[in-house]
Amino acid sequence: MAQGIFGGATSYEEQSLNDILEDVEKWIEYTDKRCKDMEIWLNTSKESGFWEKVDQDFQLTIYSSISYFKTIILDLEIVKKAIDNKCVTQKEAKLLRKIGHKAVEYNNEYPKTYKREKKFWHDYGNPDFAVVEKMYAKGRDYFVTLQDASNAAYRLEDYMECGQIINNTMNISGNVSETQIQQGTINSSQTITNSEQINYEEILQILEKIKQYSINELFADEFGDKEEEMRLLIDEAIENAKCEKNPSKLKKVFSKMMELVEGIGTGIIASGIFKLLEQYLMK
Repeated sequence: MAQGIFGGATSYEEQSLNDILEDVEKWIEYTDKRCKDMEIWLNTSKESGFWEKVDQDFQLTIYSSISYFKTIILDLEIVKKAIDNKCVTQKEAKLLRKIGHKAVEYNNEYPKTYKREKKFWHDYGNPDFAVVEKMYAKGRDYFVTLQDASNAAYRLEDYMECGQIINNTMNISGNVSETQIQQGTINSSQTITNSEQINYEEILQILEKIKQYSINELFADEFGDKEEEMRLLIDEAIENAKCEKNPSKLKKVFSKMMELVEGIGTGIIASGIFKLLEQYLMK
């Protein structure tokens, strides 16, 4: 038996590892299809000009959904590989559980931002509005389905390995530079020099997207007493990036922003900002 008809209600207690794998593979395929569909519908809405009429809060829901679809695929691929190799650890169970929890959040977020009191843009009978309406319906259907990932995660824990640490040795001939291979075994250190030029234009694009997130009214709800500090950091980062000065200070500002975001925990806005910050800090 695999996933049932009602999303979030499937019991995996008596299902095998192969049953879970079957659902993970279906979810990967489903996520890829839904991501491509949403991108097509979004472009269609932009081309018609109707997207400009859509409430900004719902726009952010769609943008963050599309971004998260891609993350889900990567995470599910990790889970699939672990199951295929019969080497399931806490990491895979945690990834699957987080997908389920986030699906619940998005399932609540969709109607919240779509059905605001100001529904002036809900133009029923207009084919351009029907495209956005489809994004809402299909997007929410998707997250309802993925709620079952949490249930699968609890069952997956029954198949976890003991987590033994394997000591791997890599033999390399020739010179190696700018790698992240740790040399030695205990208490050793490494220094990496990255000579790549800073792309301030790309950084500004990331910061402008983060700035858009900060305009959303959910921003204040999620950041609470850290709201003003986060806004100041965003403005400081934008100013530094525009002046193309003091890259080390810019890095520190990004790191501080990441610390604040990580302290928020779950949240649609915080998750979206986290992914954008990650693009810069992972470079």
